[in-house]
Amino acid sequence: MAEGTANKPVELDAEKPVDVDATQENTTPCNRKGRKLKSRVWREMTREVSPTGEVRATCIYCKQVFNANSGNGTSHLNRHMKKCPLRFNHDIKNFCIAGSPSNTGVHSMSLLNPNVNLDEIRRAICVYVVAGSHPFTTCEEAGFRFMTSVMCPQYTNVSRHTLKRDALKYYNEERRQIEDDLQKAPGRICFTTDNWRSDHTHDEYMCITAHWVDCDWKLQKRIIKFAALSPPFDGISLADEITFCLGQWKIAHKVFSFTVDNASYNDSMINSLRTHFMRKHVLVSNGDFFHMRCSAHIINLVVQAGLNLIDSVVVKIRSVVKHLSHSIPKRKKFYEVAHSTYGLNTTKKLRGDTCIRWNSTYLMLDRYLYFKDVLDNFVSKDKDIKVFNLSSEEWKKVNELHKFLKVFYDVTNSFSASNTPTANVYFHGVWKIHKKLNDVYNSPSNFLYDMVSVMHEKFNKYWSEYNLVLSCAAVLDPRFKLERVEYCYEKLYGEIYAKEMIETVKTTIFELYKEYKDVFGESSRSVRNTSNHDHALGVNGEMEDDGDYAAFLSKKRKIDADKSELELYLEEKNMDLNKDMNVLLYWKKQSERFSCLSCLARDILTVPVSTVPSESAFSMGKKLINPWRSSLSSRSIEALACHEDWLRARGFSSGRSSIFGYGEDVFGEDENDEEDNDEINPTMS
Repeated sequence: MAEGTANKPVELDAEKPVDVDATQENTTPCNRKGRKLKSRVWREMTREVSPTGEVRATCIYCKQVFNANSGNGTSHLNRHMKKCPLRFNHDIKNFCIAGSPSNTGVHSMSLLNPNVNLDEIRRAICVYVVAGSHPFTTCEEAGFRFMTSVMCPQYTNVSRHTLKRDALKYYNEERRQIEDDLQKAPGRICFTTDNWRSDHTHDEYMCITAHWVDCDWKLQKRIIKFAALSPPFDGISLADEITFCLGQWKIAHKVFSFTVDNASYNDSMINSLRTHFMRKHVLVSNGDFFHMRCSAHIINLVVQAGLNLIDSVVVKIRSVVKHLSHSIPKRKKFYEVAHSTYGLNTTKKLRGDTCIRWNSTYLMLDRYLYFKDVLDNFVSKDKDIKVFNLSSEEWKKVNELHKFLKVFYDVTNSFSASNTPTANVYFHGVWKIHKKLNDVYNSPSNFLYDMVSVMHEKFNKYWSEYNLVLSCAAVLDPRFKLERVEYCYEKLYGEIYAKEMIETVKTTIFELYKEYKDVFGESSRSVRNTSNHDHALGVNGEMEDDGDYAAFLSKKRKIDADKSELELYLEEKNMDLNKDMNVLLYWKKQSERFSCLSCLARDILTVPVSTVPSESAFSMGKKLINPWRSSLSSRSIEALACHEDWLRARGFSSGRSSIFGYGEDVFGEDENDEEDNDEINPTMS
């Protein structure tokens, strides 16, 4: 500092830091006697008074100086402490000692912990690579090795070959645990299976996912096979692959159902499997519950059949969206107007659709309606797309089509849950779709009539095949029971047919219950007839000794004692239809009263109505089998795919399931990925 300015006062702003070199002279420590500094900030700041009487605070880490007069408080000092970069480094240094210079000349600070478990670090690195679908060469990258040297200098980095061996080792360890869990599962196991062809290796892959309810009444799912297939790719060969897989896992005796898509080879595969398991007396109810078609694929077939006859109004929308997507200046101007003039959220974007995904058409309409006012104004003024501007009547059609498709969209979404039961909501969801189709079908004047006529015909083909089986699952939901099933049938087919169908449903579920009763037996009558109202209470809360009431109870219990658990359950009052409930938790609580019926409910509610859990594995497969990893052996691919799925179940990966395409969230709306041209349903050649 220049001599002539040494004694000039330094103007300090409360928030503005001052270079310490400019103010370090002519200061004295500030020690106010009799007043204790209470703020915690003074543990990391020093207080000094300048010759002019200004109190200032100096950060002990970065040496920045702040005004500390009593009128300014300490909030600005606390804010600095929260963002001081040297303070953060100081915290690290408390746990570090200086390491040796690296090859880059940077003097590193490394964590030293004498109790570190190097094997666990090695396992954690393997988990990181597998859960994130990273290449094995990650461990050889300079940046990764620098990171591990900083975090733990005791750890010795391994090669990609060693990491691959580690991955197989940990996969086998985890596999033994999964195998033990499956064998200890208290109930039956359901399966979903699907096939996929790799674009890089051109191999056919089969994925099998097991679904079961564990001892805590929680629904679990794990991929147990993800492997390349050898020709021929026919139903018999696929059935052999499945029986071999289940034999390896020692769970063939626990099979309850298989959910597959609508591919033609699956029919012969299912017939072969059914014959095999029936011969071994494995299946319940003569295999009536063994085969389930994927509901998401059925809905896809139904909607796609109708969209081929879509109204020209959708063609106009598609043209506008395509035009704006190809013109950056117009697109930018459109969103500026939407935000500034109409106050719309422009993080939402217009979406295009693809001909192979009906849900993309729904999302396109949904977003187009959101920007309706902007589009009306913008399109009418643009000479290039003015011809595609919608009239008020056409906007009504768009709104009607959007509402129509929303029913399918919402139902498909509910069918595709993987951590909660879906069998119990299948009947109600399909009924909603059927009712919507009937409403439009019975209104020939509706502009959707031609489209719905085709959809209605295809829907009836699949509905008649599966309504009975899934009706039983609905009966075991305490919100629905027989009354809801009967109501749905009556609304669709009339009272006479509804009575016939409900009798068929009752016969089916009572025969199935009898089959379970022969295996599990029933709970004791005393437990089954337990009630919270076995005694009458006086007004003062004391028991009344009423002989007539005791006789009444005795007679009632004698009648109830002759009833089965299923009969007692059906006689109890239904729960609120709109109640959001965990149906497995309900049966867990009822398992003491209804020991046999709860076992039946557990198995039926395990049935998945969609193959989404298996399809989601193919998004992993696409990451695993890329141009740089296409040389991986089939054994390595299966280990990585299965292990990643198992880690996902333990929370190590976010996981992205797919209905209409692999690698996107269920109906996910990634604004930066508006189109994806993956196929909906990969089929085998």
